[in-house]
Amino acid sequence: MGPDQKQAVLQKLAKLREEYRASLPGVLEAIALDAQRLETPATAEQLQSLYRKLHKLAGSAGSFGYPQLSAQAREIELVLQGWIHGSEPDSNTRLQLLAQLTALDCEENVPSSTAVQAEGFTVQNIGTTKNLVYLIEDDHSVAQELTLALESFGYQVEYFDQLNEVEQAILSRRPDFLIADVLFSDADERGPQLIARLQNQLDDPLAVVFISSHDDFDTYLSAVRAGAIGYFVKPLDIATVIDCLESQLSLSAAAPYRVMIVDDDELLARHYKVVLEASGMRVEIVTQPAQVITVMESFHPEVVLLDLNLPECRGYELAQIIRLNPAWLRVAIAYLSSEQDEQAQAHAVRHGGEDFLTKPISELRLVSAVTVRAARSRQLSDAIDRDSLTGLLKHGRIKEQVNVELERAARQNKPVSVAMIDLDHFKTVNDSYGHAVGDKVIRALSQLLRQRLRKTDSIGRYGGEEFVAVLPDCGPESAQKLLEAVRESFAALGFSVAGEHFNVTLSAGIATAAGPGENLLESADKALYQAKHSGRNCVVTAGEPE
Repeated sequence: MGPDQKQAVLQKLAKLREEYRASLPGVLEAIALDAQRLETPATAEQLQSLYRKLHKLAGSAGSFGYPQLSAQAREIELVLQGWIHGSEPDSNTRLQLLAQLTALDCEENVPSSTAVQAEGFTVQNIGTTKNLVYLIEDDHSVAQELTLALESFGYQVEYFDQLNEVEQAILSRRPDFLIADVLFSDADERGPQLIARLQNQLDDPLAVVFISSHDDFDTYLSAVRAGAIGYFVKPLDIATVIDCLESQLSLSAAAPYRVMIVDDDELLARHYKVVLEASGMRVEIVTQPAQVITVMESFHPEVVLLDLNLPECRGYELAQIIRLNPAWLRVAIAYLSSEQDEQAQAHAVRHGGEDFLTKPISELRLVSAVTVRAARSRQLSDAIDRDSLTGLLKHGRIKEQVNVELERAARQNKPVSVAMIDLDHFKTVNDSYGHAVGDKVIRALSQLLRQRLRKTDSIGRYGGEEFVAVLPDCGPESAQKLLEAVRESFAALGFSVAGEHFNVTLSAGIATAAGPGENLLESADKALYQAKHSGRNCVVTAGEPE
């Protein structure tokens, strides 16, 4: 995105805020008219009308920089909610409520200078594919801003302002995600109830993200029952919504689970292998216990299925051997045996294992048991190996990955490149805007790297604002081209806080090798140093003349 395009996006955002500001007096006037009816016995229909207006105001006002107005509307909304459910206020409370409604005034609730949740990144077409999002929101101002943000991050968005309109659209063209408000002004059903009904018509449930100004348990529960993968309370932090969608996409594109079966009954082991591979897993069979360590080191299983009665040793002894290696503590071990004695089963579980599955076992039970354990193992590995802020590999793991890819390159006689990436003048960002904004910049770069680099590449946060990318089967020219595209896209990202807009650039150093024995990280770091001293915001390949 060039400067003109970036400015155009920022102008669109500013225009949306101005449109919202212009609409506020009319919104508050409509609320005031409804409020006057509270002086006399109000009907359930009148209370619902006022409640829905306040609900919408509570969500949209905060998103557009009116946090105080949002909080006031939310407070009154809660009182009305109790009234609607039978807790009618006494005359004094009714007068107090009327006074609060009359006090709602957009002139006294000017946009907050510190409200940054409604502001965020602006970048166009980062992703290489456009995932389809159906956005269902009857507050047009919120919908426009969210649509603009999603499209800027490379998503294709189709917008609906009525719940009943989306049903046919889903049945005719399935989206990758639904983003829906919980409550709609003119709907008989709440969003989660309608979407839950839609989910029942589908063979494969949709991934749904709910947005709402409600944060009560019952609403969360109804969202989960409708298949929610995310729930965000208004005012929205758009970056966290994007993170939720990206995490789901990463999960669906994740590598197959790796399972090692240790059983001297080779035929039965092959049967299990066929069943598990049919479910998308990778499986290795070991029939001799002495081979286990070698296969563990080369295959890196996430789940080990151990027979209890093995030649030369017992299954629980083999489990204890595996547990001697600290790197394998995260591996899930389950015994798969025909042993029926409960004491023997308990003894085995106490010695290195986590569960006991008995033979014979149904295909459904086998797949389910292995899937659950593999998912937990991977989740634990991610918690250990991945940086909490970015989701990228930590310092130690990315260094290990460099060595792994160097060895692979030597075996396959193919090149491997390593890029060291560093944010320019990042201390100035933290000093000027605060560490919370600095964290958003770091997360934005990590998102961009995940989107732009290949699935075969490994990315890690090396420390602070420094990143490492490992690029297998990638020569210096291809690596230079890839990192230049990342550099240009990141420079085009616009960040905003308290009405002030700024950009951040990056520098990168690249080193390429065709085998082990070379310190690629050191060479890439020297190239990065050269890039920094060449004016920053550039990519330098090791060996280039200064």
